[in-house]
Amino acid sequence: MAVGWIVVLVIAIVTVTLAVIMLIARFTLRAVRRTAETAIAENFAPGEAVRSDPVANYFGRASKGGRQVRGNGALVLTETRLWFRRAGSDEPLQIPLASITSVDLVSSHAGTTIGRPLISVSFDDDSAAWYVRDPRQWRDDILVRCPTATDR
Repeated sequence: MAVGWIVVLVIAIVTVTLAVIMLIARFTLRAVRRTAETAIAENFAPGEAVRSDPVANYFGRASKGGRQVRGNGALVLTETRLWFRRAGSDEPLQIPLASITSVDLVSSHAGTTIGRPLISVSFDDDSAAWYVRDPRQWRDDILVRCPTATDR
């Protein structure tokens, strides 16, 4: 009988712990979204963004390898640039569309994978990748604006 209570207690503790973790993750992601939406509104005129994702998951730049901070933030495509600012960072990554040489869907970037397609953008002998909703549409929207870029 004591073993049964221990099993029930362990299951209850695990369940409560997982519920708390999920709530923290949900509130954190909401805060990131609000911050990113504010950054987009502050940096872009209404209608300037062709496409945006306030919670794009940044996988970093290939040139920096594993020694970089990854995370969620605002990704914006305009007619002239691809712009990203990670939550907690003041410096955005700005990629002029004219410097983009290829746009691909990849399964991993800089040694990291999540089992879903990532949008990878090559530019100036480097590349950066993000997990976004509808990566195929992101690729197509970037390629339309970068006539010299290729997709593999």
